[in-house]
Amino acid sequence: MKILVFEYSTISSDNHLVHEGFNMLHSILTDLDNINEFEVYYLINKNYKIEGLNNCKNIHITTNLMEWLDKNASFYDYCLFIAPEDNFIQYNITRILEKNNVIILGSNSYASSICSSKNKTYKYIPHDIKKIPSIKKNINQCTYHKIKDIFKQNELIIKPDNQTSSNFIYKVHTENEFNKILNIYKENNIEDILIQKYIEGNSVSTSIICNEEYIQCISLNSQIIENKKNQFKYKGCISPINHPLKNELYKISEKIVKSIPGLKGFIGLDFIIQDKKIYFVEINSRITTPFIVLHENTNVNLTKFLIDISLGKKDFEIQILNEGKFIN
Repeated sequence: MKILVFEYSTISSDNHLVHEGFNMLHSILTDLDNINEFEVYYLINKNYKIEGLNNCKNIHITTNLMEWLDKNASFYDYCLFIAPEDNFIQYNITRILEKNNVIILGSNSYASSICSSKNKTYKYIPHDIKKIPSIKKNINQCTYHKIKDIFKQNELIIKPDNQTSSNFIYKVHTENEFNKILNIYKENNIEDILIQKYIEGNSVSTSIICNEEYIQCISLNSQIIENKKNQFKYKGCISPINHPLKNELYKISEKIVKSIPGLKGFIGLDFIIQDKKIYFVEINSRITTPFIVLHENTNVNLTKFLIDISLGKKDFEIQILNEGKFIN
């Protein structure tokens, strides 16, 4: 069983994401290193090194990742990778793997395409699930006053529609702030944005492992969000946590996952809890940061469990033994 493993930021050297990306990759490879049935190869930038591995073999990427995959993906039976939905990066990687008949230990290209747009994702979610009131706009087609009048409040959240990174999420109160952020988006070639009603509450996520017939919510996680000068940034997580609405969050999460065909493997769903109300935020159709904490605190090898579920097995359940924290 020849498995190719990689994490996008440790190849592209995206400094904003590389710390958590490196730790997610390290967690996966540590789990896989001593499993004899797997022949594991991992891609990584030459500037990074993962210590302590005995059997996993590294491949230093010196060319464009998409070009490398196009030429070499067919040499592998399976692929377990982490890449952002941003600008269809995850989708494009998935399409190359599918074209080369590589079995993906994660979501397929159809699910990746849906989750690459927050606005498109919302259209697939059942109507009885609360979603943050949102509208999608091109940055050249919106003004602060027009948007403010739609939501009937001054405080608004604006974010790119097709990026999962928290690098460009802002809360705005005035027309001047709104216009400054639009200029930031223009400088970074961000065209389509999601404008949302500001919902004050607690940010949480659920972690799920699933295949086409089986879904298991394995943890509820607290998200550590920094609000600095009205810019929101994800700084880490505490996992698992307890909450009075945990069971309701799990039910909603399962319903959302079932509504999008092709979601598979490790999935993360983000929510805001305001009093007793649960608002769905977005789906990450891939391994997310809580994986770093969970892989150290489960009664099973988490990556092996993920692979088994991705390949259709469903004969046992996972238990989380301890709480942990990861700070980005």
